[in-house]
Amino acid sequence: MKMTLKMAVAVGILFSVVALALGESNDSPEALTNAAAMIQLKFAQFAKTNADYQLLLDARKIASSMNPRGDNKTSLSVLDEGSLRLQLKVLLALAKARDPYYDRNSPTNTVYLNLIPPLPDSNGVMWPSGIDPNAIKDPKARKAYEDAIIANNRRIEKLRREMDLSRGVDSALIDIWVFVKRGLPENSAARNRAIEIVTKTVSDKSILERFNSSEMPGLIW
Repeated sequence: MKMTLKMAVAVGILFSVVALALGESNDSPEALTNAAAMIQLKFAQFAKTNADYQLLLDARKIASSMNPRGDNKTSLSVLDEGSLRLQLKVLLALAKARDPYYDRNSPTNTVYLNLIPPLPDSNGVMWPSGIDPNAIKDPKARKAYEDAIIANNRRIEKLRREMDLSRGVDSALIDIWVFVKRGLPENSAARNRAIEIVTKTVSDKSILERFNSSEMPGLIW
């Protein structure tokens, strides 16, 4: 079966996107432009509801494919600077999506694998934890249990979101640390310029402190 020109072009684009998403190096301005466009699309999709944070995590994976070339010791190359700024953009987006007031250790954020029904039924019977709400015939006791399950599920989703975003921030920071500290020559003008860009772009002192560390940042959660 013959492949039409239009089909061949479509297949080529598909393989290019897949290769980029899997970590192809930033070997051309076109690769960087494509990565930036893909990331911007995911940002726009996330902004519609601010709910599907997986879009931001996917953007981080795309940005991390932009590896430093470190081929210019006298200055930071245009391609390396663009790649670094793209990774910083994703880092800031992930950090912004987090709830700065969320405290996973707060009693109000405690989650449970199985809940004990909060009310006894009309006969004074206390049902065991994890029971199917439909087994509770008393409408008041069943409703209280169903509400408790809904609230617990909401806390679980909140915990999962904040944990995933926290790890996303950590991973993005690791990407940038490796980009600058491992990818650019030590004591070079290129690395010094990259450090200057990071310092001026990121205002969070805790993130900057981890970036400036001599050791690679790890995961907080």
